[in-house]
Amino acid sequence: MKLNHELERKMMFAIESYDQYNPSNEVLKELRAEGFQDNEIAYTALKLHEGGLIELAPSIDPQGYINSFATGNLTYKGHTILDNIRDDSVWAKAKEKIGTTFSSVSLSIIAGVAEGYIKGKLGI
Repeated sequence: MKLNHELERKMMFAIESYDQYNPSNEVLKELRAEGFQDNEIAYTALKLHEGGLIELAPSIDPQGYINSFATGNLTYKGHTILDNIRDDSVWAKAKEKIGTTFSSVSLSIIAGVAEGYIKGKLGI
């Protein structure tokens, strides 16, 4: 399955938007309402957990369906990455810059390009 960076970003925004610890049910409902399928939501949460960006991982059956969905909150690393890609114009510029050179890169590379763009705008 291909990892959807737009869904990664949306999931991180959704997790961050709730004041409670482990807003998993609300996040799942929100992403379903946006049209994402359970298997892609679960896969994305699993990969965000493997990357150290969220605290908990969902339980997924062999067919890719959710047994139980859990995200926990963002980790410090997750907050740092999200802060670099938060602004829509920075996100678009980073993807545009990458898209002219590569067909696909990781979220951490996109965040790194975004960080470089932000530093350039700040003159640092």
